[in-house]
Amino acid sequence: MKNILKFFLSSYLLILTTVFFLYSAENKTLKNGVSVIFALDPTVTTTAIQIWVAVGSTDEDKNISGISHFIEHLIFKGTPTRTQKQIAPEIEKLGGIINAATSKDFTYFHTVVPSSYSLKAAEILTDAVLNPLFPEEEIEKERKVILEEIKRKDDNPQSLLFDEFYNHVYLNFFRYAQKVIGTEETVSKLKRDDFLSFHKKFYVPKNIFVVVTGNFNKKEMLGFLKNSFGKLKKLKKEKEKFKETLIQKIAVKLKDAENFKYSFSEPYKKTIKKDVSHSYIIMGFPAANIKSDDQYPLDVASYILGTGRASRLYKKLVEETNLAYTVSASFATHKGPGLFYVYAECSPENTSTVSNKILIELNQLTFENVTDEELDRARVLLIRDKLLQEQTPDGKAEELGFYAALGNKKITDNYIKNIKKIRPECIKNVISKYLIFPNIPTVIITP
Repeated sequence: MKNILKFFLSSYLLILTTVFFLYSAENKTLKNGVSVIFALDPTVTTTAIQIWVAVGSTDEDKNISGISHFIEHLIFKGTPTRTQKQIAPEIEKLGGIINAATSKDFTYFHTVVPSSYSLKAAEILTDAVLNPLFPEEEIEKERKVILEEIKRKDDNPQSLLFDEFYNHVYLNFFRYAQKVIGTEETVSKLKRDDFLSFHKKFYVPKNIFVVVTGNFNKKEMLGFLKNSFGKLKKLKKEKEKFKETLIQKIAVKLKDAENFKYSFSEPYKKTIKKDVSHSYIIMGFPAANIKSDDQYPLDVASYILGTGRASRLYKKLVEETNLAYTVSASFATHKGPGLFYVYAECSPENTSTVSNKILIELNQLTFENVTDEELDRARVLLIRDKLLQEQTPDGKAEELGFYAALGNKKITDNYIKNIKKIRPECIKNVISKYLIFPNIPTVIITP
C-alpha cells in the first residue's frame, strides 16, 4: 500500500512539474540596475504585478526602528499626480486587489488584476511606490494605527513568543532582533523628513525588483518599466557600498551563520507568565543564510520533524500521547542567518514534558539517520507545496520576488533539483553542523 501511495504521489508531482515548467521566468536588468522578472502564462486571465524593495527592519538604526513598516502603510496615501482615492480604490475599480507587506529583509507591494488592465495597474502601483508624498495628516493617522497594532501584538502570546525568541537568538546580529513593526518609542518619534530620507536612500535601482506574472503583453510592459523605473538615477559607487558595510556591521566580525552556535555556551530558557489558557513553546537555533546550500536539507528536516500528521513530533506529541494541542517545525530563510525552530502549544502541566521531548527529537537527528520513508514523504510534500504555490500568478510572483530580493534568484529554478538530491546522511550532517545540544534557545509563555 505504501509503495502504491508513493507511486501515485510521485506521478502527481511529475505531472505538475511538467506543467509548471512550461512557463519559466525571464530575468532582465535595466541600464540603471533595476531588476525585472517576467513569467508569462497565456493560459490564465489575471496578471500579478509586484514591486519588491530589498529593505526591511535589518536596515534600520535603532532610533528609526519600524520605519520600513511605517512607509509600507503610507505608500498608498497619495503621489503628486494621484490622490489616495486614485490608488487602492482605483485598483479595486479595475477588479483587482492591492496590498503590501514588510519583513526583516524586504518590503513589497503587490496587485492582481484582470489581464486587460495589467498596464493600468502597473502604472498606478509604480507611481505609488516611486513617488509617495507622505502627507502629514496621513502620517498621524497611520501612526495611531501602528501604535495600536504594537499594543495588540504585545498582547498576543504568539507574537510575543516569536519576538522574544528572535531577540535572544540574534543577539549578535542585533538588527535581526529588532521588531519589524518597531517600538512605541521609535514609531512615536518618526517625522516626515525621516520617511523622505529613508525612501530616497533605499528605494533605489539596486534594491528594486519588479515581478510580473500571468497573462500580459511583455513588449508593452517592458516598455512601460523602462520609461518609469528606468528613469531612476543609478547610485554612485560610494553609495552602492552602503548595504555591504551595513551587513558587515550586523555581522559583528562573525564570518557566517555557523559562528552563532558559539554564542550559546550556556542553556538559555526564558519563561514568561501571562494571562493565557495554555502554554506556548518555541525553541530552535540560527542556521544557513540564503546563499548556503544547507537550506535544502534544513527544509527537509523541518518537514520530517514537524510538518503534517505523519511527522515525528506530531505523531509522538499529538496523535499518540495527546501531550500537545499542536506542534510544527520550520526553517525561516533570511538574507542573513536563517532560523530553524519548533513551535508547540500544550496544557500547562505538560510544558516540561513537551519541551524535553522536542529536545530529544532534535538531538536524535544529529546521530541517527532518518528513514527512507520519512525522507521520501518530506521531499514529496516540499515539492508539492512549491508547485502548488505556482498555480496562481501571485503565488509564482511571490516566490520569484522573495528569492530575488534576498539575493539568490537561482533558488527558484534549482529548488526541486536540490531537494531531490537530499539523502538521509544530509539531514544528520546539517543538524549536527548548527545545533549544540542541549544549549538550544527556548522561550515559553505559560499561565
